[in-house]
Amino acid sequence: MLDILLSDANFWFSIALATVAILFIIEIVGLVFGISMVGLLDDMPSSNIDVESSSILSFGSWLNLDRVPLLIWLVVLLTIFGLLGFVTNFATQSIANITLPVWVTLPFSAIVGTLLTSKVSVIIAAVIPKFQTSAIQNDDFIGAVAHITIGIASKGNPAEAKFTDDYAQPHYVLVEPFEDNELFKQGERIILVKKTTHSWLATRYQ
Repeated sequence: MLDILLSDANFWFSIALATVAILFIIEIVGLVFGISMVGLLDDMPSSNIDVESSSILSFGSWLNLDRVPLLIWLVVLLTIFGLLGFVTNFATQSIANITLPVWVTLPFSAIVGTLLTSKVSVIIAAVIPKFQTSAIQNDDFIGAVAHITIGIASKGNPAEAKFTDDYAQPHYVLVEPFEDNELFKQGERIILVKKTTHSWLATRYQ
């Protein structure tokens, strides 16, 4: 059994599932001491991304990265990636008596796994509604104090901002300055004042 798990064809899929198991154990131990890793990656400071931040955020939204905590998204991805790799190798070996090369199974499992993870995240978000950005109405965002998490916001070039509502639920939104010549840098605090089609207009928090 161990030989199969550590074979060249299954090695990276075994690593993925082993990582999930280790993260699960760490989370259980953390809960014993009142610490949870869920949300930890979401609160880590991001590097200052000044280029194509809106495109990156749009792609992340397409993958539903904003629907669930990042750690949960990664665990789902690693689980699907690992299981998909094992199933693919088992199926090809059983049906055609061949073992596909790693350069075929790895990209296949990664791409299909990412697509499936984006779909599964929608289901998880429905089960854990407190992580959905749609949990409250947009009008309730007005006046919220947020801070820039990724990018530099300028007029016509929104950046990501995060705020926490009255129920301690985190929300991520795209913001740009209300004033034409204003700039919001990473870590700066702002106030949401108006919703546009694709982002929020904000003013600097005094």
